[in-house]
Amino acid sequence: MAKLGTVEWLEAGHGKLALCDKLTLIVQGMRAKAAAKKRQNAVHRIRALDIDTIRPPDTPIAREAMTLCGEASEPFLFNHCLRSYYWSHLLNDGTESFDDEAVFTALMLHDMGLTEQYRLRRSEHQCFTVVGARMADDLARKHHWTDKRANIMANAITLHLNVIVDENHGKEAQMVRAGSGADVAGLGLELLHDEQIHAVCGKHPRLGMKRRMRSALRTETRERPDCRIAFLNHRFGFDKLISSTPVFDE
Repeated sequence: MAKLGTVEWLEAGHGKLALCDKLTLIVQGMRAKAAAKKRQNAVHRIRALDIDTIRPPDTPIAREAMTLCGEASEPFLFNHCLRSYYWSHLLNDGTESFDDEAVFTALMLHDMGLTEQYRLRRSEHQCFTVVGARMADDLARKHHWTDKRANIMANAITLHLNVIVDENHGKEAQMVRAGSGADVAGLGLELLHDEQIHAVCGKHPRLGMKRRMRSALRTETRERPDCRIAFLNHRFGFDKLISSTPVFDE
C-alpha cells in the first residue's frame, strides 16, 4: 500500500483521504504536538546561521523553477516559496547531507497548484500538490535527472501537507515540510533567533501572507472537501493556527 502523501498514493487515490489516512494524520498530529511541547521547553536555539550564507543554487533547473514560480504566483506566494527555502536551511541541524537543488526546486514549485494559472479545475484530483509534483517531474526529466532524483523532488512536494514527514522519506522531503510549515504557521521557528526571523522577512516581505494563504486554503477546503488541507482545517484548526501564530504579524 502506498504511504500517505507520496506521489504513488496521490496518483492511486487522487489525494482523497480514506479512513486509514485520516487516522494516520491524527497520529501524526499527536506526535507533532508532543514535539512542539518539547521544543517549547528547550532553552537552546539552533545554529546562529547568518542568512547571507544561504544561497539558492544557481543552476538551470533552479533558475527555471524560480521563473515559473515568479510568473504564475502572486507576490505573496512567490515570497512564501523563497522564505520557505531559508527556513528549511535555518531549521536544518547540519548533520546530514542533502540535495539542495532538489530542495530549492521543490519549494519553488510546491504551491503552484494554488496559483490561478495552474489551479485544479474540474479535476478528479483532491490535492493541489499534484500540480507542483508533475511540474517538478517534467523539469527533472528535461534537465536529465535520474529517476531517483526526480522522485525525491516530486515526493518532497506531495508530502509537504503531511503533519509529519518521517526520516524514511528522505532529508529533502523533511526540509521542504519544515520550511513550508515554518512560513505558513510559524512551526518550529521558536528554535531560531529573532534576528534570523527578522532578516528573512526583511529580505522577502510577507505581504499579507496570513490573510492571503488562509483564503487560498479555504478555497481548497471548499472545492476539495476530501483533501488533506480540508481535514487539517476541520480536525486540527490549521486555518486558525495560521492566523494566531505569534511569530508573524501578517
